[in-house]
Amino acid sequence: MYTGNKLIELLEKQHQSRHPELFKKGNFSVVWRAKVGSFPHPDVETIVSAGEPCGAWKPTPGCPQNLSRPEEKRNVGDNLQFFQNLPLNGYIPGSAIRGLVRSWAKQRPEVAPRMRELLGYQNDAKITAGKIEFLDAWPEKPTKLTLDIVNPQQEFQVYHQGQGKPLSFYTLGNGEQPIFVTVAIRGIPNKATAEEVNEVWEWLKQALSLYGVGSRTASGYGGINTGLSQPKPDPEDTIKSFDFALYSQGCYGANPQEIDLRPSHWRGWLRSWIFRFLLGVMSEENAQQTLAELLGTLEPKGIKGCVRLQMIKVSLWGKHSGNSPRFYAWKGKLKINAPSEILNKIILPVIRFAVMVGGVGRGWRRPLHIFGMNNGQNAARGAHLALTHQVRNAQTNQSETKAFGLPLNPEKWNEAYQNWLTAVRSKWPNRINIDINNQQAWEIFSPATCAVYAVPGPNAEPVDFSAMEWQETNGVNTRGDGMELIYDPNYKRKIDVGGNAAGGGNSHCSWVSIKRAKIRHRTENTECQEIVCLFMGGQTAETHHLRADFLYDLADFQGAVRLFGLTPAP
Repeated sequence: MYTGNKLIELLEKQHQSRHPELFKKGNFSVVWRAKVGSFPHPDVETIVSAGEPCGAWKPTPGCPQNLSRPEEKRNVGDNLQFFQNLPLNGYIPGSAIRGLVRSWAKQRPEVAPRMRELLGYQNDAKITAGKIEFLDAWPEKPTKLTLDIVNPQQEFQVYHQGQGKPLSFYTLGNGEQPIFVTVAIRGIPNKATAEEVNEVWEWLKQALSLYGVGSRTASGYGGINTGLSQPKPDPEDTIKSFDFALYSQGCYGANPQEIDLRPSHWRGWLRSWIFRFLLGVMSEENAQQTLAELLGTLEPKGIKGCVRLQMIKVSLWGKHSGNSPRFYAWKGKLKINAPSEILNKIILPVIRFAVMVGGVGRGWRRPLHIFGMNNGQNAARGAHLALTHQVRNAQTNQSETKAFGLPLNPEKWNEAYQNWLTAVRSKWPNRINIDINNQQAWEIFSPATCAVYAVPGPNAEPVDFSAMEWQETNGVNTRGDGMELIYDPNYKRKIDVGGNAAGGGNSHCSWVSIKRAKIRHRTENTECQEIVCLFMGGQTAETHHLRADFLYDLADFQGAVRLFGLTPAP
């Protein structure tokens, strides 16, 4: 485990005395967990770590010799207790780096022929060797594989069909600190030139910076910082960058006792919102297929998506508030990479709606507020999400920072939705079937299946986000009209509206998402408003159902404004 970088050192020393111009290396950093190779089993699974739940490595508890139950590996609780770290050291296989460079070059017609010449190729007639060798990249210090989870939420969050069960897998890194690795290539003497080595080295930096390394890279795993300020996207692709600020009751990974915001929180957020939109205009089968083409899927067969996501940390990360009850804050950058037309006309419009009606991670369906528990103690609940982006001022030609979202104007909400629908209809004309799923008990975002209202309150913003403190510690005063309604005994913990988050294995999502906006109400003299999104889940405004009652009460508030969707029955 100490010889990985030693090989690079010895080869570099050898080249210094023979062909120094044919050797290139750099110290790059893995900025997030990477699913890569592992030692002492590098030949078993190179891109996917040996801890992936696809084979038996962990004995059944109480029966050390029994390896007949590989599903035991999937138990997060047992793995957290006994195998939080695996006795395996991670590394990045040279073949993985070479494959990334080849993939990057294939996307660029002006580079692809040169890539074949320098990296070799194979066809039916012959195998042509390349001129450049890629070395395995090892961390500067031996680094164990650490426990991570994947937590399927689609059944629970969109279909309301039961809580998902987290599954275990292992990664290089724990997401806390970057891991510095030594990446190196060398030209084969008498075949490669110094110019060719430098040429491939530039390809390598672009490919690693753009794609990351390992598996799950489209979800934000394996991001690599090579020192490039901005890699060039693939042809026809665009990268959209956001600055985000998330304040919440807490986000978690494998260990429920440790605060941990992860790229998969963002991936799940984006995936579920796109799916809600697609279900409003397509059959379930077509919506699933379209979602897979956009964001990929593993089952029933693997499909590569075209949308990539990366989360980048900034200075403030997981800091808790200065007074109680505690809430936590994360600030960073979110990058989304996709074909330009899909990104601009299909993905970004969905994000504009999503950021207006909820947050990300645990508690995303409620604004950040103070909740009085049954034991008399107060707790922070909910989340507050802000996305900003850079736009160019047409008059001054200067870049400005602006919030990303929608104004509280019904015409703008309906216009944004219709523009999105037009783009989807143009892209997938044979899949469109409006209103086909209206009677399904699912969360569907469409004018016929949900309602979005802006209602007054609270009187003042209860959180000083710059100072990371509550300005208001009376729980009632942290709630506006929307939160007061969801906490009404008619709806609180009723699974047809308010949900039951404390139900353990029988937990139910709320059918209502609420976001607080610091936008003064024009008539009710409150500093804030709450944007309430009610998913009808197959019910109509005319039914004698709890969701129809909630819609009626919501619309009945003094100063309530319908932004989108349904109105109550007369």
